[in-house]
Amino acid sequence: MAIEEPEDVEDFLEKVDEVNRLIEGLKVGTISPEYIDTKLQLKQQKDQERVEVEKRRPAGRGPAPIASAPAPEAPASQSKPDEEDQDTDAERREQAMAKVKELMANRERKLRARARYEEYVQSQERTQFGTDYTKWDIWCPEDEEDDLINSIGPNTPQFKAMEKDIDERHRQMVERRQLAERCRVRGNAAYQARQYSEALRCYQEGLESERTNMALHANAAMAALKMSCFVQAIEHCDKVLSIADFFHNNKQHPLCVKALQRRAEAYRALHQPSRALRDLQEAAQMEPGNPEVAKQLERARQEDEEARKQRAIAKAVSRGAAGRGASAGEAAGAEGTGGGAAVEAAGMALDLEKLGRLERLVGALAPAESAAATTAAEPAEAAAAAAERAAAGETVSNSQQPQQPQGDAAAHRGPSLPPRQQAKGRGAPSPASGSAGAAAGARPQAADPAAAATAATCAELQLLLRGGDACCVYLRECGGLENVAKRIAKRPAGCSSAPSDLAPLLLLLNDACMNDGNLKQLPALKVLPAVVAALDGAGEEAAAAAATLLCTAVTNEEVRREVSKLLGTAEHLPRLLRLLSAAKPAVQGVALALLGNCMVDKPTKAAMGAAWRKDAAAADCFLAMLRSANPVLAEKAVVLMGNMATDATLRSEILARQGGVVRQLVALVGGGGAAAAPTATQPQRQAMDMDVRRAAATALLNLTVEEQGQRLVAEDGEAIATLYGLATAVRDCDRVLSARAAGVCARAAKVHAGAAALLRLGAVAGMLGVVSAALDSLDAGAASAGSHGGSAASGEAEAAVSAALLDAAVRTLTILTSPDDAALSAQLVAGGGVEVLLRIVRSTGILAGLSKASNLAGSGLGDSVLANAVLCVAGIARCKEHLPVLRAAEPVPPLVKVAYDGRGNTASKNAAIALARLAHDPAMLEKLRELHGIEIIYQYVKP
Repeated sequence: MAIEEPEDVEDFLEKVDEVNRLIEGLKVGTISPEYIDTKLQLKQQKDQERVEVEKRRPAGRGPAPIASAPAPEAPASQSKPDEEDQDTDAERREQAMAKVKELMANRERKLRARARYEEYVQSQERTQFGTDYTKWDIWCPEDEEDDLINSIGPNTPQFKAMEKDIDERHRQMVERRQLAERCRVRGNAAYQARQYSEALRCYQEGLESERTNMALHANAAMAALKMSCFVQAIEHCDKVLSIADFFHNNKQHPLCVKALQRRAEAYRALHQPSRALRDLQEAAQMEPGNPEVAKQLERARQEDEEARKQRAIAKAVSRGAAGRGASAGEAAGAEGTGGGAAVEAAGMALDLEKLGRLERLVGALAPAESAAATTAAEPAEAAAAAAERAAAGETVSNSQQPQQPQGDAAAHRGPSLPPRQQAKGRGAPSPASGSAGAAAGARPQAADPAAAATAATCAELQLLLRGGDACCVYLRECGGLENVAKRIAKRPAGCSSAPSDLAPLLLLLNDACMNDGNLKQLPALKVLPAVVAALDGAGEEAAAAAATLLCTAVTNEEVRREVSKLLGTAEHLPRLLRLLSAAKPAVQGVALALLGNCMVDKPTKAAMGAAWRKDAAAADCFLAMLRSANPVLAEKAVVLMGNMATDATLRSEILARQGGVVRQLVALVGGGGAAAAPTATQPQRQAMDMDVRRAAATALLNLTVEEQGQRLVAEDGEAIATLYGLATAVRDCDRVLSARAAGVCARAAKVHAGAAALLRLGAVAGMLGVVSAALDSLDAGAASAGSHGGSAASGEAEAAVSAALLDAAVRTLTILTSPDDAALSAQLVAGGGVEVLLRIVRSTGILAGLSKASNLAGSGLGDSVLANAVLCVAGIARCKEHLPVLRAAEPVPPLVKVAYDGRGNTASKNAAIALARLAHDPAMLEKLRELHGIEIIYQYVKP
């Protein structure tokens, strides 16, 4: 086939091949944009050299032109260069593409022909004799077209040079990636060792090798956050988001959520809550089910709302001050009316007169070094006026804002303690909040006039703070929170006792911390060490007020960690323990609540373990609290004991040194030990009693994790009987209490004495009844969820309780019937165990309910129930006399499904064991072959 203009075809094929390779290189990152620029320059030089060569090159053979008119021959002198550009680029491209397609089609035909020729030769070379002229007909020799195709293949020197360059660049890229990965590993090791500066250095070193590594940027942001380098953390998070968007074109990358979370934390630290809120809202849209993001988002919303209120109040106060200044002449003689107009700001009604009075009272509480900058007489006058108003029983804006209890936040902030009786002779109630406030309200009048003035100022400020959230916010805005914190933290040099005005200041700070924004400022104000130190050696009133403030403070997670660090030292925890042993019942309840909240943190647990080993009096004190006749103290002591039992060291100490703790907890679970308050109504008494019993069951469940705790319960026949009675009375008793009692029974059954006691009580039949009740409850919950009836939160809580109850009952049955005892299997079969267990195995609705409940009650709860139920079926199949009963229940299909779907987990292995035992029955063996269950048996069970 004749080819005209072969140089056009060759040029276009080279371009197509090179463009394809460059595009692929750019996609995988093996070729950089700079390399493309270099290749373009080389291409231009090559084109110029080709033009010079074509002047001296004779015309070759090629395909006929596509155009209707023959292409004119170019003159040797090239005197008319304009004739080369007579066709447009589109026409030339179309002609070249047609030529390429024709060449490639011809090439494919030749390759197929040669393949047929080779097949013919291989098939005929041993069977043909003489000259075979058929081979001549199908032989396809090479020609100039093959030379053209081969000239642009991978064997040309130009291609080999470019390939070598690409390989070299790829090798360098791989080396850079490996270096970056090694730096990431070193940085992670340093981060785990809390060497954040070294970790950040390693991450930055890795980024020098690979600037587009998202993981390095994300890790560097976290290390920068730990070092409080917030701006640097924001920059690294910005890099993660930009690389994901512009380099990977994937805004939904998993690292983007982490980058948004970390950038939000940096914005929070820089006091930019609105930006933090936007980042967390975007992260929540990317991962709607992320609980950590949801928690951060809720906190960011609260902080943004507090910041918005603070800005609105500050703006309103500044406008009000400007208005009062402009109308000073008109307001003369109209005392108390110029600034009392209510204004609207951030959804709150602001009383500017009340805010102005708060600001003047705050000035009276300024520390000595701050007050020296102003006139010294102003604080004294304000304090004296406050003392006069307090002595006269005057309240703040009594006509406009009646005295009222604290808001909803305050209702849930402190511990619920019975109010103390007020001392005789006191007319007005004390401004203190909580039980410690009641104790402080009965104190005698201070002898120091300055202390009395401070107490009166604090009392008036407390009344203002209780009047609305705006005063709490403005207390932070006008510097009052900082003034109070400085007064508390300041102790005269050389004085071992606390100032006499410490208790009123602590109670004032407690009321101010009913606002979340003020509460979160406590670590930054550096007042917590002084508050913890006031627990001991500062007087009874100051200790009670300090315990109340700390109990309020630990309701915030961040502040709780700071308090736990302080209580985790050998200096401060003994202060709280001494207060706990010597204080009055109301203060003891506050101290127990404080310890119970802080006991979830490791520092407090470690310090408590050391205290139990060192001081036996501490253990005796807790046991006395458990035996208290006060139901509030008993409940808080039991809750504290349950939190302590989550730590392995504390569990061992409790079980080793206080065997009476288990017996007392069993007595509380059974409903004995604590008596309700005589003034409580019957429903209140029942609620208090049930709270104590639930908390005691939880503590007992935590203690029986250890074998020693299981043995203490198992060897006490009365305890086993009490717990078994609560577990089986699921339809008549509190379900939460029944679930926890059943969990203790399941753990006690691991001990021989416990299993024997449960069998004597008829636990096989009893636990089958518990399983049926739990299955009915889960079925009812699934049906109500499908009909969209009832509360979703209550439905999830009920499902979690039913799942825990089902798990404990099935575990008890598995433990009791696991020995090779035909009598136990007979009890299980006689009690309808086959139908109950197979109901678990074959019911997909039950398993779905368990999967949902496992998120609340524990990880893998559904798998645990299924594995134990299948193991019980395998135990029944061990006895051949029970095979007819099993055959009637048709267990093979659901067991095969469990084995297939389990994919090697415990349930699938137990199902294979059960199927192997069922195969002894001919009918079930035939069913197994039909469902290909024999392969499952050979996969998991060795012959």
